[in-house]
Amino acid sequence: MGNGEMPFAGIATFLKAPHIEEPTRADGEVAVLGIPFDEATTSRSGARFGPRGIRDISTFWAYREVPNAYLDVELGEGKAREILGGVRLVDAGDVVLGPTQSPDDRHAAVVARLRPIIEADLFPVVLGGDHSVTLPCLMAVHAARGGRPFQLVHFDTHTDYWNEEGGQPYTHGNPMIRADEQGLLSGITQYGLRGLYGPDMDFDLMASRGARLFWCEEAKRMSPEELVAHLEPGADTYVTFDIDALDPAIAPATGTPEPGGFTYYEAKAILRAVCARVNVIAMDMVEVAPPYDGPGQLTALHAARLIIDTVGAVFAGRVRSRP
Repeated sequence: MGNGEMPFAGIATFLKAPHIEEPTRADGEVAVLGIPFDEATTSRSGARFGPRGIRDISTFWAYREVPNAYLDVELGEGKAREILGGVRLVDAGDVVLGPTQSPDDRHAAVVARLRPIIEADLFPVVLGGDHSVTLPCLMAVHAARGGRPFQLVHFDTHTDYWNEEGGQPYTHGNPMIRADEQGLLSGITQYGLRGLYGPDMDFDLMASRGARLFWCEEAKRMSPEELVAHLEPGADTYVTFDIDALDPAIAPATGTPEPGGFTYYEAKAILRAVCARVNVIAMDMVEVAPPYDGPGQLTALHAARLIIDTVGAVFAGRVRSRP
């Protein structure tokens, strides 16, 4: 708020970062891109409003002036508590998608916006949208890397590895299997799985392809260090976070809520452990559906804070290598 503007005034970009449609490395280190799309949901819609809701609530924390850091006083003493010191953010706006576009056209539109951000050496933070938007994001990262696969860390209630839902191959329930089949990924780790599954969920297929699954109750009994021990140290990794991985008691506004789930502290601890173990090259936050949030905006609040925590951990104490 160096210009004297209060958080509730002005344009609600993410953390009130400058709005730059085609950012370059000269503009910052992190670029936020929204994908307001939820035509691939199989239950409650509303995630199309996710980017706007997350941006709006993020202005609560729009008081940091670069190069100053936020102080997360629960991380320790001295420098240990500083996050995002010297890190500049820009908001690249939204990918324009229409309800009548084919999946191929939608994917191409996302790749066309996200790939240049990655190739410009900015760290991308994508705001969904339903979870189907993760597939073209993974395609963009893969293309920007010259076709080299990378590791995926996936927080979710669901595996999103159904071959088809209702005969549809491109819904929010199958981006992971499509990405795996396209050879985009070198491995998949999933945290927070729970709930009721139908008999068509092929866990044996996932296991045969090397996926590591951590059910929510199991993950709650393990330390963050144990949960990430199998990840290849320093490996390039994309993090996708479906907000329904959190307990709906604190994050109710999502299309497919399920009782149970991670607390904020549990999710934050695992995310920070992942960032300390591997080289996170991109992230997304999806399935926030503000119409179900009410005036408290709790779901969007948790989403925005976990983004801050994760990006802060990515840039903490090390130089991020280019994807």
